[in-house]
Amino acid sequence: MSRGSRRGWRVRLRQITGLTAAVVVALTLLGSANVDSFTQLRYSLDAKVDGWMWDLIAWEFTAVGRKVSEQFHQPAAGLTSTDQATLVQRYLARAEEIGALEAQVERIYSEGAGSETGAGETDGAATAESISLQQQIDARRTEQDAARPAAEAILEGQVGAALVEEGITWFGNAFPPVWFTFSEPPMKMVVSPRARITSAHYAMLQPGVPVAERERIEQAIRQEDDLSAYITNIGGLGAYPTLVIDRAPLAWVLSTVAHEWVHNYLTLFPLGFNYSTTSDLTILNETVADIVGDEIGERVLELHYPEFAQSLAARAAAVDAGETAPPAFDFRKEMRHTREVVDQFLALGRVEDAEEYMEIRRLLFVENGYAIRTLNQAYFAFHGSYGTGAAATSPIGPKLEELRSLTPDVRTFLETVRSFTMPEDLDKALEQWRQVATS
Repeated sequence: MSRGSRRGWRVRLRQITGLTAAVVVALTLLGSANVDSFTQLRYSLDAKVDGWMWDLIAWEFTAVGRKVSEQFHQPAAGLTSTDQATLVQRYLARAEEIGALEAQVERIYSEGAGSETGAGETDGAATAESISLQQQIDARRTEQDAARPAAEAILEGQVGAALVEEGITWFGNAFPPVWFTFSEPPMKMVVSPRARITSAHYAMLQPGVPVAERERIEQAIRQEDDLSAYITNIGGLGAYPTLVIDRAPLAWVLSTVAHEWVHNYLTLFPLGFNYSTTSDLTILNETVADIVGDEIGERVLELHYPEFAQSLAARAAAVDAGETAPPAFDFRKEMRHTREVVDQFLALGRVEDAEEYMEIRRLLFVENGYAIRTLNQAYFAFHGSYGTGAAATSPIGPKLEELRSLTPDVRTFLETVRSFTMPEDLDKALEQWRQVATS
């Protein structure tokens, strides 16, 4: 899963405050045509996802209650570091097995083999094979439910220890505490104007919205509101505790846990507090989280899972040495080129040409094995918020990478960026650190 797939909704203090600010502005301007049209648009967009909205409050009550309970029970207490690493690896391997088994069941029913008559699952019957597979799924889920609290606690402790080593502490502990849950995050709907790429509206939807329903919603927004919409899965969500999917490689899980923690940390400072104020600040937040999340995740992998780290290092060395042939289709290069051409079309006001071009490029990606269902302005608004990603063209990503290379450690990097409230702050910080490097 790409980094873009984890790119999630940040539900913390900044959003509560942002909502409050929006209400205050709306009340202040009440009576104007602009507010009326804005309100009507929000009603129109919300109506199209009616019945699919995700209930954050209910989820928070359940998740926080479980985390508080685990602080008393200490599910990973008494395990050696070796036992802890083994438990985590087994948990993730079992998650992968469950996914594979569920795919087999889906295949049986999709091929019309779910009943003795070959009529699929419409008559409620199931073959002996599907029954056996479901029994295996249920057994593994029972094991997962039992192991999940310990797996979460272990990973929280490992990431938290890496943060403490960086000196990002409060009374000797990582702050805020690393809290996350292995659960399926909601889906995210992003809405962008057609004439330019920016996230003008977003909503969190229930996990598992069917593809047909996603396409119906996107098309309705396009036809009725003249906006571009994109509904996608995400790999992580920066609520508190954060959400992370478990059907992913260990290295990805570690970096995602750290990535989402960075958002919790930044919420306490101006950068995170103003996350949604402008698209540039969103890019700043997401790119900082990417940079720090990858670095902390890699450190945890090297310390606690050295065999995985060595395998990844060997693979990277083989690529650098030319021992591994480059891919015939370079996704990153092609997606970056696509974004650049789309930006040019939109800058010239050629909206329909841009949309036609994106559809042609989408078919090219599909032809080369990348199952991109929707490629439009909203797609780029979502994936482009990660400054180091293939869908981004903002200079913020490279600038932040340079800033990190100039700062001595993660703590200094975070202390430098956390007070940013505009892109110009990044330019000033870069200039200061460049002077330090040359002095």
